[in-house]
Amino acid sequence: MNPERILIVGGGVAGLMCKNRLEYLGYKPVLVEKSDVLRSDGAGILLGANVMKIFRECALEEPLMQYAQSLDEIMLYDQIGDTIGRFDLKKLREETTYPTVAVHRKRLHEVLLHSVDTSTIRLSHKVIGITQENDTLKVVYENGKNEEYDYVIGADGLRSVLRDLYVKRVPLRDAGYVCWRFVCDRPAALDVKSSSEFWDTKNKRIGIFPIGEDKIYCFLLATTRGGEEAMDFTEVLEYFKDFRGDWQHVVASLDTAATELLFNPIADLSSVALAKGKVILVGDAGHATTPNLGQGAALGIESAYAFGELLKCNTFDGAVSLYSQKRFKRVSYIRNRSRFIGRMSHNISPFFQPIREFIMKITPNSMNQREFERAILGGF
Repeated sequence: MNPERILIVGGGVAGLMCKNRLEYLGYKPVLVEKSDVLRSDGAGILLGANVMKIFRECALEEPLMQYAQSLDEIMLYDQIGDTIGRFDLKKLREETTYPTVAVHRKRLHEVLLHSVDTSTIRLSHKVIGITQENDTLKVVYENGKNEEYDYVIGADGLRSVLRDLYVKRVPLRDAGYVCWRFVCDRPAALDVKSSSEFWDTKNKRIGIFPIGEDKIYCFLLATTRGGEEAMDFTEVLEYFKDFRGDWQHVVASLDTAATELLFNPIADLSSVALAKGKVILVGDAGHATTPNLGQGAALGIESAYAFGELLKCNTFDGAVSLYSQKRFKRVSYIRNRSRFIGRMSHNISPFFQPIREFIMKITPNSMNQREFERAILGGF
């Protein structure tokens, strides 16, 4: 075992991936989580070829695919169901050998949790203070405990306490739109290999993704008007009633009483914050992005894996020093590109929305495919 004392803060996807990689290299990190349980709530999640390459190398692909759904395409439609674009995931799989899959977030969390030593996970440990004295990081918890570590990895999400306490105070950046999400049974009429997004000319979008286990994940996005957090399921469905195509199959078979509807305003970090001294940040804690490229969790997994790769040929100090340099360009590109797509979807005037839709329809699929592959394969 390597002697370094390492703390991981946060028991989500990025934190567990960090623990997996460190344990593989012979380290014995402690992971702390502020909640009294390791929460795996959420809805569906898209994992591109960049993540599946990592999972194959880490022996995580096979257990994940017991639950996940491999996809052949992402279709883009207007609100009445006319095609405006397509991303060919089957082509990407044939070129790289890695699939693009969708899965319930709780299943992803379970696979990662089963891959690590759970005896060194501590619940109900919320960090409220961290200081460095000489080469030691002193960590204070809300429960009154305090500990000393050589290095700390922050994976505690968008509203990271560790980031604000130690690395850098970064204001959140409101994206200007909100999201509702839910998982439900897959209607028989929906193709299990095809996912879809619908764009309208009133700053709204719908996504429908099969996620395995005969379930689908749906997300509904709309420009902020005010009061969205108070809308119930019936009001939300009424707000999106003008969408056609597969959405009508979903609505017809949906049991709202038995389906959990999740709501959140969309935001990212106003700047990237990856490291300071002997502390690094992974996932949303350091480089939160809007969800428009489906790369939020992927970036966290990539960052954890990349740090592990740096440790293979560097000391821990060396890997910490190189981490920001190696990850900054990649996470910045995804953040900027995703935010641009969000602005195109939700922050343009009604006059320009039909023009946007026309441009999307006449843009060659080959051009869209190149941009999509650049986002995914950049993680290789």
